[in-house]
Amino acid sequence: MKTALVVSAGGFQGLGIVRALQRLDRTRVLVCDIHAEHPVRYVCGECFVAPPLADEHAFETFLIDLVRHERVDAIFPATAYELPTLARLRNRLADLGAAVAVAGEELTTTLLDKLRTHQFLDDAGLPVPELLDPLTHGYAQPLFGRPCEGWGGRGTVLLRSREEALAYQGDFATHVWSAWLPAFEEYSADFAVDPHGRISPVVLRQRLRTSGGFAVISTSVHDPRIAALAQQTAAAIAAAGGCGIYNTQIVAPPDGIAFVSDVNPRTGTSATHALAEGINLPGFFMGTGAAAAAPDLSARRAVKTVRVLEDIVVPLLQPAPRGIVFDLDDTLVRHKEWMLEKLQLIHADVFSAWVERSAFLLCAAQLIDEGERAFLIDRLLAMLALPESLRTVAMDAYRAAIVAETPLFDDVEATLKALKAAGLPLAILTDNPPATQRAKIRQARALDCIDAVVCSREHGGEKPAPAAFLQAAHALGMDPAQLVMIGDNYFRDGVGAIRAGYMHALIVRRNGIFLSPNAALAATVPSAISRRIDVLDSLLSARHACLNP
Repeated sequence: MKTALVVSAGGFQGLGIVRALQRLDRTRVLVCDIHAEHPVRYVCGECFVAPPLADEHAFETFLIDLVRHERVDAIFPATAYELPTLARLRNRLADLGAAVAVAGEELTTTLLDKLRTHQFLDDAGLPVPELLDPLTHGYAQPLFGRPCEGWGGRGTVLLRSREEALAYQGDFATHVWSAWLPAFEEYSADFAVDPHGRISPVVLRQRLRTSGGFAVISTSVHDPRIAALAQQTAAAIAAAGGCGIYNTQIVAPPDGIAFVSDVNPRTGTSATHALAEGINLPGFFMGTGAAAAAPDLSARRAVKTVRVLEDIVVPLLQPAPRGIVFDLDDTLVRHKEWMLEKLQLIHADVFSAWVERSAFLLCAAQLIDEGERAFLIDRLLAMLALPESLRTVAMDAYRAAIVAETPLFDDVEATLKALKAAGLPLAILTDNPPATQRAKIRQARALDCIDAVVCSREHGGEKPAPAAFLQAAHALGMDPAQLVMIGDNYFRDGVGAIRAGYMHALIVRRNGIFLSPNAALAATVPSAISRRIDVLDSLLSARHACLNP
């Protein structure tokens, strides 16, 4: 397990890095930001409030303590603001075992200044726009000024004539001035340089539509001329001691030579296009992820990415619940993966003499993904044309197999920790066979904080029958009206809990599980019940609903 920390992660730039890190196996993701309330805390379970960067001593102490206490392996900046501080601390953080995705102070200072970046690129032999003096320019073409320390299209200036230049109230020295191009194609090249100086595959995309200087629609391109220029830029940065994730801008005039217009020594807001192509840039930096290490263009896919705003809706529960009851499978446990792991465990002893492992697992995965549960072994034998005599042996082996580490959803551990830290008692209420369910719970360390486990089959019937819901309330020593039920089944978990007298129910809609709540079907539920049931997209949203102050 590796731990990654994203600094100043509360905005959309941080969100892109967090999403990429969450795609990596066995990677714990932490974020810190100066604000306690920010969008990323609703998609990432472990968030820390950092002191302002302006208070250098406090921020440095906070960061060092966090890295040491949480055993951070890699640190990623989300914005330009923290780059100088991280560059200054990178050696000290490296001594603590944390690789910082930032270059040294000299290169970082250079790339944060567009004028110095221009000189750096020119010295490296890369094509750059000609710099012009607003007071001596002839204005056959207007002048375009970019702030030396700006990004994202902010603070740009357009001067159309000498008169406008003379009337300009700003300081010319704060901007980089070049000829205004009325028409051009704009490309972004995204890549990572790992702590050893190795360069990831360079992801080239054309920026089809921008908003506020950020690409909102990008498309994959394969232009050998632009790709070569992007690769040369990456090589120059790596040769100068580059480290981290970079975003470079390349401009191609209709009748001119393409040139490098900018270098951002941090990830771009729209660099998630790389992830869509199959290149995980944070994963490459950390040395994880097979797709990140594959430079073969044919192994990647061409895509168009469209960045849109999406709302996360969190109900405000009033009064706040006094306790939480969870369903187990597909709410906390990745049930399909657990089932497949069980079958993997028994293949050698039961099936290896009859069917090759990969063919066996392919068939098993298909059946599980199609929703087969109760008759899984029977269907498996039928699909593989295996003798019926294997059924008893296979059933016994399957029931006896113990998955060493029960697979939980990524948001489970952080959610349970937060709820326990708030003093809320927690219970699990589950329908499946008691011995199987207790084995799952024993093999999941994150579930050690659960106060009570209730198996519905031991208390008068499966959900939505009220008996087990009432038993869960009794096990926690609470009135049902003080409890919230969190599950994945709208009718069994949601309607059942409300009918049993629970104050509210939260149904988590997850990808790839056995059930998917359907709004049209839920509309059949009387409003007196349905208004106390909310469908959410993550367990983190349920956590915030229960802890809303």
